[in-house]
Amino acid sequence: MFWILFLFLMIVQIVSGIRREQKAGEWSWSKFVFALSFAALEFVLLFVPLTYVDQHSRYYNPLWITATVLAALNFIWFIIVCRRWRLPNGRTSLEAYRDSHPK
Repeated sequence: MFWILFLFLMIVQIVSGIRREQKAGEWSWSKFVFALSFAALEFVLLFVPLTYVDQHSRYYNPLWITATVLAALNFIWFIIVCRRWRLPNGRTSLEAYRDSHPK
């Protein structure tokens, strides 16, 4: 039952974050879908070896290490892509962040 509270809090945080980004002109639905797709890919990369490969197999550790390294490299690539992503107003995400957070 406690997970319902966490699910509700997560939904509230997501909705408030979307509204805040929309007000600032920094929201992109395509970036949101890309982020969800990325999360699904990371989940598959990390949990398929845990689920479908026998832990006593000699291939388990190398497969798990390879999947973890691929997930980490994919995460780095994801950050680079998101920083270059163009928003509807033509600015990149990094430019929008710098404009809204001056030093």
